[in-house]
Amino acid sequence: MPLRMLSGRPRHLQVLFLSLIVLTVGVATAFVRPSGAPGKLENAAALSGDEFNDVPPATSPLAADPPTTAPAPPVAADPAAPPATPDRAAEATPPPTTPPAPPVAAAPPAAAPAPKPIVPLGKGMWLYQLSMAEGGDAAKVVDKAKAAGLTHLYLRLGSSKGGFYDQPELDKLLPVAHAAGLKVVGWDFVYLDDPTADADRAKAEIDYATPTGHRIDAFSADIETSSEGVTLTAERAAAYGARLRGLVGASYPLIATVPRPSPKRPFPFAEATASFDAIAPMVYWQNRDPVTDVAGAIAALAPLGKPILPVGQAYNGGPEGGPDRDPPKEQLVAFMNTAMSKGAVAVSFWVWNHATAEQWSAIDEATTWELLTGHAANGAAALYLQRVLGLLGQPVAQDGVLGPATKAAIAAIQQSLGLPATGKFDAATARSITGPRR
Repeated sequence: MPLRMLSGRPRHLQVLFLSLIVLTVGVATAFVRPSGAPGKLENAAALSGDEFNDVPPATSPLAADPPTTAPAPPVAADPAAPPATPDRAAEATPPPTTPPAPPVAAAPPAAAPAPKPIVPLGKGMWLYQLSMAEGGDAAKVVDKAKAAGLTHLYLRLGSSKGGFYDQPELDKLLPVAHAAGLKVVGWDFVYLDDPTADADRAKAEIDYATPTGHRIDAFSADIETSSEGVTLTAERAAAYGARLRGLVGASYPLIATVPRPSPKRPFPFAEATASFDAIAPMVYWQNRDPVTDVAGAIAALAPLGKPILPVGQAYNGGPEGGPDRDPPKEQLVAFMNTAMSKGAVAVSFWVWNHATAEQWSAIDEATTWELLTGHAANGAAALYLQRVLGLLGQPVAQDGVLGPATKAAIAAIQQSLGLPATGKFDAATARSITGPRR
């Protein structure tokens, strides 16, 4: 513009001067702005999804499939408008900020329950020591037991005072008894001064294996009264049983051998037998009636809900204040018949080395306690078999007839034992039930 125009119009000159200043500042700013930081417009473009939206290249392993169209820019919110209500679906399931965790593997199926212990069944006899029976000849003991129809023998293994001492007799008896299909029940006299030590000793007796690998098939704790020197309390008896059960597990057969219930002799039956699978009351009738005594014992113990295995008297009770004579045969027969009629599943007698020939004859002739095989049993033999089936978890009517329901129960037991499910009670089935523990 000509100088005279500027000088002739002072106001125009001022405007021109200010314009030159603004132009100069703008050019300088363009040259000196750093190149690294985007300007406000670039920031706005990046936020609106324009060309500054950084999308990884398609070849990147982190890239997701890009959208086919660019997202629309967000609409500016009206300051006067109320806040938008959140989308409940989006609120409930927000996009994950971290990769999802891999699926958790399904928990393995629960272990099958431990098999129910099979307690001694049928007829048995007690040994104080093997050396006191048949001259200590294990083969003769087993032969005599089999001839009388016995299924099990009790052998004393130790006590609180003597410890576990009968390993040598176990080495002799167990292999021969097992070969003949007989169970051996180890028993131990507990004084309960130290219930923990008593239980630990029982565990050692249960775990003991002969040189050929044989072990006892069940364990019986002889729990008696203070008159025999036992430190008996409900708490000590319960603690002993609970520790023993914890040591041996749920499937090992444990028998509590206890006195005959009597109102004149208090005894903590519930606590003493709580951890055991069966109860063996010592029914030594002395000068009383064996029928009354065994019936009363079974009735008194029945509410505890465990199988009853009464122990009868096969010794002269004179030294204990009873009649100075051996119980006659008819008393043993009456004892066994009453036990059968009242629901017992086994009977046994104390003691081998004092039993007379007449008493052995009574035991031998009590065939209703034997699980008969090889023919269709009916009557008393079938009734006992039905009772045993119920004990093994297959309850059927105890009618003494081997009908379809009983045969189906036999087949179910055979299947559980790994035997052919024929429904016929054969020798293999009988041995699996009454024989040595597998």
